[in-house]
Amino acid sequence: MEIKEVINEKLIELDFEASSKEEVLNHMVEMFYKNGVITSPQEFAKDVFEREKLGTTGVGMGIAIPHGKSKAVLKESIAILKLKRPIEWESLDGKPVSMVIMLAVPEKDADTVHLKLLSRLAYFLMDDAFRDELMKAKDKKEILKLIEKKELEVA
Repeated sequence: MEIKEVINEKLIELDFEASSKEEVLNHMVEMFYKNGVITSPQEFAKDVFEREKLGTTGVGMGIAIPHGKSKAVLKESIAILKLKRPIEWESLDGKPVSMVIMLAVPEKDADTVHLKLLSRLAYFLMDDAFRDELMKAKDKKEILKLIEKKELEVA
């Protein structure tokens, strides 16, 4: 499964003003709800916050990858939120987060789809040049083009 298959321009937002991790997570849940990805923001948010309790999703390098496996998810999707200012996330490297990439995965597909998307995303983000370009991207189309370009490189 390719990342470009599960993201679209409506699931990308830039320069979001947030003061807490909770505010970011709730906003991203709403992004999924408004775009028909989930049936219940309350149920999906509950699953995302429960996952957060298990351990940090702040992977380092200014990036967090929260995710939720939930019955409320209609179709696997990824949302990207670039923050106006970095916020504390209890990241593995102790640094604040300025980009959040959230995965929404249907509970029934959790093991296969979730792991495929997460590992592909992690592979992309290990590439310093890709990560830097993603962090510097100024608009939604640029982010989508970067992802498509990376998909072609690894195909």
